[in-house]
Amino acid sequence: MAEVVVTGSFIAGTPENGAQPVDVVGSKELAERGSPTMVQFIKTIPSSGAVIGENNRFGNGSGGATINLRSLNSSVTGSRTLVLFNGRRLPTSTQVINSVDINLLPSSAIGRVEVLKDGAAATYGSDAIAGVVNFITRTDLNGLEVGANYQSIKDSNGDYDMSVAWGHKADNFNILLAGGYRHRSTLSVKDRSWALRTGTAGYLVNPLGGWAGTGNPGQYQYPTAAPVGSANTGFTVASFAGALPDIGCAANGGSPYALGSATVSPTSCNFQYTTFDNLVENEDHYQIYGQLNADLTDNITAHVEVLYAGHNTPLQNWAVTGPNQYPAPILASGASTGGGVSPIPASGTGEQSRFYIPSTNPGLQVLIGQINGANCTGSVLPYGVDAATCATGLALAKAGVTNAGLYGVAASNTAWRPMGFGGDPGTSDGHSHYSYRVDTWRIAGGLKGTFGDSAGFLNGVKWDASITYQEQDFNYNLEDVSVNRLQLGLRGFGSRAGNADQCTAAETANYTTNAGNAALGCFYFNPFANAFAQSTSNVAANPFYVASSSIAGFNDAAANRGAVANWMIQKQYNEIQSRLAVADVVLSGETGWKLFTDDTVKWAAGAQYRYDRTQQTPDQAYDANATPCVDSPPFGDGAPACPTTSNGPFLFNANLRPYDLSRNISSLFFETKIPVTDTLEVTLATRHEIYAGQGSTTNPKISAKWQATDWLALRGSFGTTYRAPIALYTASQFTRGLTNASGTYRANDLYGNPNLRAETAKTFNFGTIVKVADVSATLDYWSFDFRNALTSEATADLLGLLLPTTGANNCTNPAYAALKDRFTFDQGVCSRAAILSYRTKYINGGPVKTSGVDFQINWNLGDVLGGALSVGGDGTYLLKYDETPYSIEGIPTASGIIHRAGTYRASIFTGYNRIRGNLFANWAFGPHNLRWQTRYVSKVRQIEGTPIAIAAAVKGPTVIPAYWQHDITYKVDLPWDTTATVSIMNLLDEKPPFAIGVQYNYDFGSGNPLGRVVALGVKKRF
Repeated sequence: MAEVVVTGSFIAGTPENGAQPVDVVGSKELAERGSPTMVQFIKTIPSSGAVIGENNRFGNGSGGATINLRSLNSSVTGSRTLVLFNGRRLPTSTQVINSVDINLLPSSAIGRVEVLKDGAAATYGSDAIAGVVNFITRTDLNGLEVGANYQSIKDSNGDYDMSVAWGHKADNFNILLAGGYRHRSTLSVKDRSWALRTGTAGYLVNPLGGWAGTGNPGQYQYPTAAPVGSANTGFTVASFAGALPDIGCAANGGSPYALGSATVSPTSCNFQYTTFDNLVENEDHYQIYGQLNADLTDNITAHVEVLYAGHNTPLQNWAVTGPNQYPAPILASGASTGGGVSPIPASGTGEQSRFYIPSTNPGLQVLIGQINGANCTGSVLPYGVDAATCATGLALAKAGVTNAGLYGVAASNTAWRPMGFGGDPGTSDGHSHYSYRVDTWRIAGGLKGTFGDSAGFLNGVKWDASITYQEQDFNYNLEDVSVNRLQLGLRGFGSRAGNADQCTAAETANYTTNAGNAALGCFYFNPFANAFAQSTSNVAANPFYVASSSIAGFNDAAANRGAVANWMIQKQYNEIQSRLAVADVVLSGETGWKLFTDDTVKWAAGAQYRYDRTQQTPDQAYDANATPCVDSPPFGDGAPACPTTSNGPFLFNANLRPYDLSRNISSLFFETKIPVTDTLEVTLATRHEIYAGQGSTTNPKISAKWQATDWLALRGSFGTTYRAPIALYTASQFTRGLTNASGTYRANDLYGNPNLRAETAKTFNFGTIVKVADVSATLDYWSFDFRNALTSEATADLLGLLLPTTGANNCTNPAYAALKDRFTFDQGVCSRAAILSYRTKYINGGPVKTSGVDFQINWNLGDVLGGALSVGGDGTYLLKYDETPYSIEGIPTASGIIHRAGTYRASIFTGYNRIRGNLFANWAFGPHNLRWQTRYVSKVRQIEGTPIAIAAAVKGPTVIPAYWQHDITYKVDLPWDTTATVSIMNLLDEKPPFAIGVQYNYDFGSGNPLGRVVALGVKKRF
């Protein structure tokens, strides 16, 4: 009997040959594929584009996974794919770009997956704009089933999972209990040479391959004239403009090139932050699920399901952060009222100053001695990459040592970080460590039945009433450097974490005396290259490391550097809680009306109420309301008060603003299936949805199927679909994130927009279904036509308008004044190199039109070599993905329509591949099953200005080649109700194609970083 498909309709149909394009993958086929993980399975769905999951560090932390139908999801648009569990909604997660986290689903309980590749707002309401993926639990288990799988991955301890499921089927009820655990093991980026291309040679292959211009060894600046005032009580006049580069850039794995180019620069040292990363972190996933279906009476059946699930990444590795915020000056200057810890005046209208390293810092004194004694004749160069460029850099450095020794230096705001290739001296591995944990629990239940004779005109009508409630908690912690404590440490007033002898304002006369006095617990922090013994890059020991020195305070500072770093670096904790409550009532029945066939007209109608709520609760130190300033307690006295727009006390991650946002949505819907003739069937549906405070919408849809001949059927659909902005998008506040539009990470304040309108789309699908003997095939043309597309302004667009890579900039153009105000520049200098931060907002973008063709074929060849052989394939061909450019401050971001089909957007890690497809051959012989499957993803080319400009500078490619992956799986049914499986995924050990402009040098939304994976599985039934 054909399996009933419920996705896309409240009136049951049959799989893959109905009026709407629905693909069904059952548990039998999943077993034949070797029981892939959720992400491995989703990557084989051709209609799904780039997804988070295999390597997801840039999706707000490891652990989560997503689905992306029609490539319509992204970090700037959020999710346009509705994900259901047993036909009911799931909450979205901020961890995975406001999408549903499919890693929280109980994989051992899943019986089949249904994918509706068509807009479905008429049935499901908002968010079903690109389609629906419905995970449906099994009801066929009668007994106990225990399973385990292990995936062997080179350079890793491997991934493994264990599951147990028990089911019981009786005459009037069935029950399922299931639990699962999955572990992923660390895979370092250093174990994949193609992912980490180090040193100057690696930089020249891909200057965006994990590189940032904020380096260490870094850039410092000395005053060209004596500052006026005191280094302890504040300078009234101080111009730090002369360049003094730190020593040993290339020797420690840095790249001394002008950012994004192949030009050697004496003042640049690009830092590869990905040397600290792992492609896969240690992850733990767990699920417990139970469901009960019971006949309460002859006409009433109850359904109850309970889920608890979560995943945990306890130790995600990162580099120590670089500066996006700066200290306040001691004296009133610029827009600052003073009272800070930096003696350098604030510049222009800025509220913040610059990090100051006095001439008494022993690390600076050692550096000056190293510069004075350096030469360019040895095999290890202090500067540059050859004798000529070394000479240029060394001459520049020597020109500044006198004034640096007299007056100290300022750290560059754009080409420096306090800790770089030397790592964090306060941790055993030199890494910063973040953690991510998601927990969810869900309860859903309802009653369904059929009205009897006493119900009058409702006699024979089926009814279904249900309630779903789910909570999801996302808890994470980051690590960051206190701005104030870093500045105090550089000046000699650093303390050791956890020690009783803290360096206090009282014993140092408000930080004017006793700098570096170890007896008082005061220590210098040394940020220079002479402070660390070994770089984390793939190079020899640091030749410029100084283990001890006769310079006063150096040995004390060296001995206590780790403890001082621990005092400066703090953890930031945040919790984001999502809640979803849904109540549904659906009635369905037959009218008794007939047209030109014996089948009657069927109908369904219902109502739904939804409530969703999202709360963000950072801890006090990470709360912008509680700790708004760089010197807010416990990082200072907080006087005088800083502006309410200030971003907290930390160097890189701006403090968060708590929020509590909720929505109420009500809807009515109706659907009817009309058998016009024995061969023609038409379905009409409509839904009216009301968003409290955001208006309402009505979305109709019509679909039809005509069985033209015994072997040919035609189907089609047309409708409108809808997505309302989530409450976070319309809130009048901002969220600070990070962007790499200029070649190095900078802060981006993304503001909500109370004036956002819902996005709408017209969807169209027309296709054929062919069944000839043992061959079945489908071919569908689909299109989506969006209006008011929900998106956010891209920093790359701001950059391209104000500071184009070719031609003159628009810094002084009056028409661009409002656009220029969206930037904060170092010392007010309008240039790419001086960008400190951006300001963007959520908007309704221009029209988006996308269309393509889906195809699928299966051929049962019958008996071959004594077994049943079947072959087939499925895929999607993207015909177009066209965007009309939006405007920023009245200036169009581009001229004409942007044709994205076949292109790649490195800024949001999304490829619009023309072809995504699979081929398979399956041979079954008695208890044996052998399957070969090939996945193909076609090439894409970069079209964004930054990666194109960088590719031109280093003569690199802008095309990401096609990717092939071959998998083979052997499954055998053994005695004692046992099944064993052996799989080899990526049989040919294909490396993912190189992608310029991407941190790990490959498209991690589509490619596979694991290499060849050998998987072993066993399942036992009792």
